[in-house]
Amino acid sequence: MPAPVLVDAIDQIDPIPFQGEAYRHIAAKWHPLSGAGARSRGGRWNPPESFATLYLAVNEETAIEEFRRMARRNGRTPKDFVPRRLYCFHLELEAIVDLTGGQALPQALHGLDFRGDDLTLTQAIGEAAQYLGREAIKAPSAAGNGDVLAVFMDRLRPDSIVEARDFEVWADPP
Repeated sequence: MPAPVLVDAIDQIDPIPFQGEAYRHIAAKWHPLSGAGARSRGGRWNPPESFATLYLAVNEETAIEEFRRMARRNGRTPKDFVPRRLYCFHLELEAIVDLTGGQALPQALHGLDFRGDDLTLTQAIGEAAQYLGREAIKAPSAAGNGDVLAVFMDRLRPDSIVEARDFEVWADPP
């Protein structure tokens, strides 16, 4: 079970709906709805060997910044990661946790920086949100620009929609 203090903190945040578009860059060989890579290796909002998570950017510019950040973190250039696909998703989610400042955060989460390189806390928060049945976390992008969504694929509600609509191929880095 996730840390009880974090479960209590996330439970104090009223889940809200999210409707709109979001973007995801991935290697051309992967299915856009998989989330398997994040399940096995982990990510900002899910620990390794945990649950399938789609990492999406709320706008295209943020997806591009996230792509550049990924290349830097791997000690490589963006050119090393093309060709790549940028997918546009249509989302209709019923219950997300918004950590972008739209709601007052509980004391346990107040003032935390969700953009740092130490993923221990953000992964534990994601684990608590997933445990509580939240469909996603909306948070500031670690790239420093815009917001991202971490969608917990096994927590989607029956009427929720996560649909890859279209993609463009990046033959050269954006």
